[in-house]
Amino acid sequence: MGLHEETLDKSNVLHVIDEAVSALQKDDVAVSGSACEALGIGTAEWAACRDQLIEDLQEAEDWVEREDAIVQEVSDTPPVDSQDGPEFIPSHPTIALVQSAMEEQLAEPTSRHFNRRDPKWLSVLYHRLRTRARGKAPFPGHQQHEDFRFDLPERGTIALVSDWGTGNVHAAAVAQQISARNPDHVVHLGDVYYSGTPREVQRNFLDMWRSYGPPHARYWALNANHDMYSGGYGYFQHLLPAFGQPASYFNMQNRFWRLVGLDSAYVNHNFNTPQMAWLEGQLAGDARTVLLTHHHLLSPFRKRGNALEEWLDPYLTDGRIYGWIWGHEHHLIEFADYRGVKCRCIGHGSLPYVPPDRRRVRHPADIVRWETRPSPLQPSRGIHGFALLTFDGPSLQVEYVDEAGGTAWTERWD
Repeated sequence: MGLHEETLDKSNVLHVIDEAVSALQKDDVAVSGSACEALGIGTAEWAACRDQLIEDLQEAEDWVEREDAIVQEVSDTPPVDSQDGPEFIPSHPTIALVQSAMEEQLAEPTSRHFNRRDPKWLSVLYHRLRTRARGKAPFPGHQQHEDFRFDLPERGTIALVSDWGTGNVHAAAVAQQISARNPDHVVHLGDVYYSGTPREVQRNFLDMWRSYGPPHARYWALNANHDMYSGGYGYFQHLLPAFGQPASYFNMQNRFWRLVGLDSAYVNHNFNTPQMAWLEGQLAGDARTVLLTHHHLLSPFRKRGNALEEWLDPYLTDGRIYGWIWGHEHHLIEFADYRGVKCRCIGHGSLPYVPPDRRRVRHPADIVRWETRPSPLQPSRGIHGFALLTFDGPSLQVEYVDEAGGTAWTERWD
């Protein structure tokens, strides 16, 4: 299980895209015939499909070239970020869907390696890319403010993990350590790779929790950018029903604390009006609010989440948000309090990353501490882990647990 090396190699993925464009441009009889047969369409419809495929793939190639040029202009040393690190998983929907299609081909029983010259490959690629033309899965909205509100025990534990949906050995190790702590709830802050297809949701996410996760915990999941690259159908129509979760935003609350999960991906790195109207009805009373999102507010490597801050400005100004925990960036970082809010990044769930280095910071961010240890399973990469929240009435302890069962650090929020 897990992501194949061939689909994580940047040069290989770009070579696959380049050869796919070349084959589509030639459009010989073998290509068009097998594509039409596999897709159940005529030659006229295939011509339109072919042209759209070429445009999408060429735009993706252009995007990579622009990103590479930016990196070279900024510094001779590439920044430590997921899309510039050792594993190629860029935040670009077409490339993510190409990688999903490659994974499907490699999963075939007769496929020992990826065959770029197989005409059937183009039909698989088309099936994946056509999900963009379908648009997004419907967004489940609330009818009243009491919707999507759940009881949170005053004493209990919750495991938070993000960017975990790879199906690799790190994901298994992290899930086993979560299981060893036997939490009452597990909340995933989003990203099932590469593009959150139903197959990937099943293989890299649901099957992994069933195999390695705590058997008696209740599971929750937030939406994320990689989950939306295939339109969100894997997330909304497969993952949420499997968890018995009614929507992509929710409130878990007791007398002292509330955990509010928001969807920052249905509109990429942004919120939408329905859930913001719902949020206004959640923040009454004296309970301290800890916000959970996939996307970040602060980052040393990416641009700030200004749109998120604009939506939440009234609550930040009034001091109604106590803490904010997010993923998206594949590191464990404790930021200094921002506008009175405790800010943490826990995106180091399982995707291999280079341990961060302050010399490579691209954007100003006040960092208190971050995880720089190597992974015991892959010493050239950073260590993975999760956050364990232990509620004890008005007191909350946060422990950052690693994939080997150790502790990076702990803190008390009260």
